[in-house]
Amino acid sequence: MTNVPNVLEFSSELREEIAKGEEIAERKQAAERRAHQLNDRVRSGPSAEERAADAERVVRGEALPDFDAELKKALREFRALEDAEKVQLANIDAARKAAARGISDEMRPHYQRAMKKLVHLICDAHAVWRDIFAMKRAMLNQGLQLHGIFEVEPDFLGLPDDPTSDLAGFLRECVRAEYLRSLPKEFER
Repeated sequence: MTNVPNVLEFSSELREEIAKGEEIAERKQAAERRAHQLNDRVRSGPSAEERAADAERVVRGEALPDFDAELKKALREFRALEDAEKVQLANIDAARKAAARGISDEMRPHYQRAMKKLVHLICDAHAVWRDIFAMKRAMLNQGLQLHGIFEVEPDFLGLPDDPTSDLAGFLRECVRAEYLRSLPKEFER
């Protein structure tokens, strides 16, 4: 069996973009927690200890902390990180698509070899099915009963001479894709 490369091992760019995305997500969560804490702080007002500390700051001539301004700043940072996360998700998607193209290019020869092998096996199976179907038709055309034979049939292959069957359509696609040189004659229209 052919192993498909792991996309994260294949693409260093994708690994880097995912790492950036994780870092932005962590920063966004921290900013959201900080905004919630400041919002709770602003809504509840200062405690008795904080009021006493504020009084000491005023006496020393120091500025009082502006929790409203800090909350606005924290909310702006949180929203900016939300936007950055959306941009980073698009970057991750673009890196994943680029890696998918690279892996597809690498896997294409393996796929083509496997398809050529599969198509020839299917054609061989179709030829055998055509022979079995002809035997059954010949017996039935003579009015013979079928005693213990033709009980299990590959109906999924369709009628072996039906040019509109799924198998005929599949083989036509294989001819167009050059996995098969020509269509079996019974499927030609």
